[in-house]
Amino acid sequence: MKMADETNYNGFKLNSGKVSILTFNQPKVNIFSTEILEDFIRALEMLGQSRDVKVLVITGEGKTFIAGANIKEMAAYSPDDAEKFSKLFHRALNMVESFSRPVIAAVNGFALGGGCELILACDLVVASDEAVFGQPEIDLGIIPGAGGTQRLRGRVGKLKAKELIFTGRKVSADEALSIGLVNKIISKNKLLDEAMSLANTIASKPSHCLEAAKYLINSGSMDKEIEEFSKMFSTDDQKRLMNKFIKK
Repeated sequence: MKMADETNYNGFKLNSGKVSILTFNQPKVNIFSTEILEDFIRALEMLGQSRDVKVLVITGEGKTFIAGANIKEMAAYSPDDAEKFSKLFHRALNMVESFSRPVIAAVNGFALGGGCELILACDLVVASDEAVFGQPEIDLGIIPGAGGTQRLRGRVGKLKAKELIFTGRKVSADEALSIGLVNKIISKNKLLDEAMSLANTIASKPSHCLEAAKYLINSGSMDKEIEEFSKMFSTDDQKRLMNKFIKK
């Protein structure tokens, strides 16, 4: 799927539009390095400034969505280096989570370590039937460092999060669906079509509703819901859509 406004970055390409698609496309295996994270942040900043973007889809080429971080880079880290990298990683994934419009992960293959942490920051996850998930950091003598201990707990519950992080075991697409890690499983050859169909359905909805709903689900309260709900009644979309419903 090539669009006229395709931009290439370190480790991924970006097709910008109403539904924007960010595709990790590294030659051997998709991973996060410092350089790739810095470009990822730049791309998210650019997308966030565009009011034309209504939904962001993140996917990968080859056998991996994201297989984790660059272990060769990390192996020589001092504690100070590790802190700096973790803060950069947190900044990147916090930007995904707080991106004002919906973000869909279309997981084509392995989503391990930082790749699993990325899908935890996304709003919706469509997975290939060949996708594999996990937080195997413990087998490298470390723990998740990009939000995994917190977001995995929120997604699958404290008990299951402890099991997956303590053992480092990998999870099939079927198990990921059963524990609430993903929304849907689809055959690999239909993955992007399914993700785009979902993205286009969401993109057809009023932007202010999408943004308010995401904000409230992520960090809202009962009082904030009342406030945001009330604001909807000053919009043209509310008047138009309610009148359209009444006239049916």
